[in-house]
Amino acid sequence: MATKAGNGSSIMMDWLRPSEADGALVGAAFSTYGLSLDQPDFFGQDFLPTLLGIGGVRDRGYASPVTLDRTLATADLSLICDAHALTAGCRPTLRVDVLPVGHKVQHAKVILIHRYNHIRLIVGSANLTHEGFRRQRELAIVMDFHEDGTLPPALLVQALSRWESVLGDVADDQLRHVFVAAVKRARQWSAQPSSENNQHLEVVFGGGADPLWRQVVDAWPKGETVSNWQVCSPFWPQVEVTPTAGPFEAIADGLAAKGCSLDDCELEIITCAHTPSPNALPRFPFALITHLRTRAFPVKRGRIMPARLDAASDEIPAGMSGENRDLHAKWIILAGPKTVLAYVGSANFTRRGLGVLRDPLTANIEAGVLVRWARGNWQPSAWRPPIQGQVIDWASCRSVDLIEPSTEEEEAPDWADFIQRIELAINWEKLPEPDGELRIHRRPGDARAFGVVLPPFSGDEKPPTLVSVDMPSPFCLASTAEQVRHLLARRCVEISWDAYKHHCLFPVNISRDSKDGMPSILGAKPSEDQLLAYFHGRISEDDLLARLEQQAHERIDQNGPTDPQDIEKLKRLQNYVVREFVESLYGLTRTIQNAASSPRAAEQALLGDLSPVSLAERIVQAFLTGKRTPTAAAFQLAELVRVVNDMPWAVELPLAERQALDDVRRRALNRLYSFVRQASTKSDFVAVTKDKAFSEFLSAMLPIDLARRWTVILPESLTSGTTKHEEVNA
Repeated sequence: MATKAGNGSSIMMDWLRPSEADGALVGAAFSTYGLSLDQPDFFGQDFLPTLLGIGGVRDRGYASPVTLDRTLATADLSLICDAHALTAGCRPTLRVDVLPVGHKVQHAKVILIHRYNHIRLIVGSANLTHEGFRRQRELAIVMDFHEDGTLPPALLVQALSRWESVLGDVADDQLRHVFVAAVKRARQWSAQPSSENNQHLEVVFGGGADPLWRQVVDAWPKGETVSNWQVCSPFWPQVEVTPTAGPFEAIADGLAAKGCSLDDCELEIITCAHTPSPNALPRFPFALITHLRTRAFPVKRGRIMPARLDAASDEIPAGMSGENRDLHAKWIILAGPKTVLAYVGSANFTRRGLGVLRDPLTANIEAGVLVRWARGNWQPSAWRPPIQGQVIDWASCRSVDLIEPSTEEEEAPDWADFIQRIELAINWEKLPEPDGELRIHRRPGDARAFGVVLPPFSGDEKPPTLVSVDMPSPFCLASTAEQVRHLLARRCVEISWDAYKHHCLFPVNISRDSKDGMPSILGAKPSEDQLLAYFHGRISEDDLLARLEQQAHERIDQNGPTDPQDIEKLKRLQNYVVREFVESLYGLTRTIQNAASSPRAAEQALLGDLSPVSLAERIVQAFLTGKRTPTAAAFQLAELVRVVNDMPWAVELPLAERQALDDVRRRALNRLYSFVRQASTKSDFVAVTKDKAFSEFLSAMLPIDLARRWTVILPESLTSGTTKHEEVNA
């Protein structure tokens, strides 16, 4: 319902698209109640590609999963969603951390997009679904922060602080990292307040100690009369068997307590139409009107209006269908002689939405924006969606004039709300295949027993691992290489509790320090030849990934031959491989420099599957399987250590970013030395690297601390092997 400057579009998706001036994506956080992950996968196939500015089918952002994951790997992204959206055991790409909320209803719809030159905060009513972003009537407020912006950074700081507070222990280290990075960047920009902008904006959240209805009342000026009250919502309070006060009474009583008269107020309710017809009736509970009449509700004048259900011809822009436009927007407006106050956000006009409960902490987690400005020329019609159907008078309304609305309440699914999060730490340096550790974090204060089953799920024949009440949090469960493979493919574990009467599939995240080693394509690793060709520039990244996809599909073994005669032939040809390796080092350095635009991007360049660490893994694998001599393997590993250590960063980078890049370098060196350690389990490798000629070579090319680190790794117990130094013509 808001128009984006310059393109005349009111499509929600257009607010996600990056511009060339925005810079690289640094981090993002999304929260939603509903989530489309299949049939079709809106989040993975439409939302994320549009956010990243890749792909494109008409106005959609479709892109291949490989391209999507490669781009996502360069940023930190977190998805906060209500647990019911994950009960089918489906979760998005592992590049996005999933934070499920099961201890209460997570109904907030907030999107934080942190690009290097532009931070955008979107607060509104749309779920991360096709319906929310492409079909329904939604409303959102978009706040932009950039070098020439007019919004003060304090607005973003306060919003993210409140968001983190209402999430409580759901917020993990990565989400806090995203928030801190956005705040730090926004504070580098000085706001340029507009002389025409006399609005006051404030992002507010429900689900905390201060309910939303109270925050709306507190924002209204004390003693000012309310002459207009407009409410738009698809859901409304249900009158219970024992009627209690609802949002209408709570807001009216709160305003009365501030000396704000409602005697001359006109109420306007915008709700769903029951059919796409000029004769449509509004969906609104007549029992609620009867209830308010018996409670002497002070507002006597008003109307109930049905939002048009079908799309008008001018509401069908290119790329959108002519489907019905269900009303899903939510707002509250109070207007007086001097002031207009609007709440726009996720909260329906219900008890749980606005926190009209004995304990507001049991209300939904909601998010909205309070906007206050001078009355001026404000007209109620400016906020109305298209109205089609019968407008019903509030005072004379009868039961036949209304259609009963849908209820907001949904049956709560089985969910392990006593678990805070589950993450998988992977030992990528472990050869021939990485194993790992599954870490299960309990929610503080909850110590019930439960069972864990890792995929592949095989029913009753595989008993769960029992986690008793006295076990620590996080509970750490060693995972074999096979289990790691299945966890990466299935992305969840099965949790059972209450003597296995209840169970759910709980999503697994990859630990922050393990994300750098995530393969672009599960089931396919680039060979040494492919990596060298990539660093030489003879094959592009896209072409290499396409080959890997084909290999994964055809299950081609990239470990090479296993026949002893073939292995011996490869060993005799290794001089050519090593020569190719040396010639690729310049291209390797250049590739890393071009890719290291941010710490996350540098991780992929230094530690990802097209990186020097990946190349080191293939070299050690070749040595351990007899396809590479110890001298050749040691020489190549030493050169990779040198390249990573000498990698220059851009001089113009801020100190904090350079320090973050240096931390990535440190982790890459650690990974390289872990491969040296594994090669050192073979006596011939130890003998070669302790040879005088190689020791002199190592001391000449590496700084003293790195050369000493290499020699410290070598086990003394294996020094009795071969001492003959093997020559490599490289």
